Amino acid sequence: MASLEVLASDAATPPRNDAAYVFHHPPKFLWHRDEEVPAQRWERYSIYLHVPFCKKICTFCTFERKRLRRGSLANFADHLWRELDLVRARDDFSAAAVHSVYIGGGTGSLLPNADIVRFLRDLRDRFGLSGGAEVTLECEPGTKSAGDYEVLLEAGVNRVSIGIQAFQDDVLRRLNRSHDVAMAVSQVRAAKEAGFENLHIDLMYGLPGQSTRDWEESLDRAIALEVPHISVYPLIVFPDELLDRQLRQGDAPERPSEDAIEEMRETTLRRLEDAGLSRYSLTEYSRPGHACDYVITTWDGSDYLGLGPGAYSRAGGQLWENDVIHAAYERRIAEGLAPVGKSIRMSGEDQLRRDLAMSLCMIDIDTAPLERRAGVSVDTALSAERERLVAAGYLTTRGSRWTLTEAGIRYATEVMKTFAV
Repeated sequence: MASLEVLASDAATPPRNDAAYVFHHPPKFLWHRDEEVPAQRWERYSIYLHVPFCKKICTFCTFERKRLRRGSLANFADHLWRELDLVRARDDFSAAAVHSVYIGGGTGSLLPNADIVRFLRDLRDRFGLSGGAEVTLECEPGTKSAGDYEVLLEAGVNRVSIGIQAFQDDVLRRLNRSHDVAMAVSQVRAAKEAGFENLHIDLMYGLPGQSTRDWEESLDRAIALEVPHISVYPLIVFPDELLDRQLRQGDAPERPSEDAIEEMRETTLRRLEDAGLSRYSLTEYSRPGHACDYVITTWDGSDYLGLGPGAYSRAGGQLWENDVIHAAYERRIAEGLAPVGKSIRMSGEDQLRRDLAMSLCMIDIDTAPLERRAGVSVDTALSAERERLVAAGYLTTRGSRWTLTEAGIRYATEVMKTFAV
């Protein structure tokens, strides 16, 4: 294989082996403020609802979120119903067919059951949600009971995602999580007791003070819960965020060494696949028939409608983000405007760059549909980038079929940056 430095932007800098993947392209500094998004015609698409509140703020989190306060959820729900009316009035949903819904955050499960029931009813009545669509509720341990889950299952939620992260109480405390291990296990059991079969849990490795033995225990305990879907994320420490400051100031234990983190990554693949959970993306493992529709369409260039502060949307070549600042989000809704903060219309090449970079999260992709949607071919615009990846040993190609090698999976951030920066 060619030198691992072949893809580094600076030959003296080793390629990135973290999980700081490409989540947005074109770069956010090119997006425009205060531009109205044209009316869209929705057909096959997904919906993401961002509930931007948490009981506590995790040290590693950079998502849009706020501490939960008295009245926060009632105020949020009021603005959500008005946002739905505004979007419905702007766009054409006559041919809409929702293939997946994800209620996340923040903490999706902080939203009261009655609001979730109303939200899903509205999606069925006006936005094209049918009975066969995947509907996921993201849950924090300790926020829902078996009785709650029974109500939600009846309302149409058919998949539960539980953010456990680790199975050691001391590790959870250092992350400022709101739950302990017992609460996490109880949450999984409550969902099963209510009748949920499609369950998912999140785990993280490379955490401060986490040993390889800790990680092996977390994997073993997750496997023992017999859930059909597990996501495994390496910790990313973002510069100047809370965790970065804690580490620099000595207020948190050191992270595992690079060698230990690589051992954790390799152990993950071996143990989960031995347990019957196959890797189908860079971070996702599932039993047959339980790959997440929402995850797949997040990466494959599909359209999606985002609701709530800071939520993203995509329709064809149009991208937009709702106002992140809650006051601005609420002000635009009060003025009768869809709460768009930033937007951009992609060129065909930018659309292809974005979709190639992000689709590679799925490890094995067919580029032909991406080229058709963008109206641009790889051979015309990006053949040099493709050949660099093949020469480096990070990518294999057979016609329009592209597959990341194990080296490409390890250095996926650099691979994605080859197309989009």
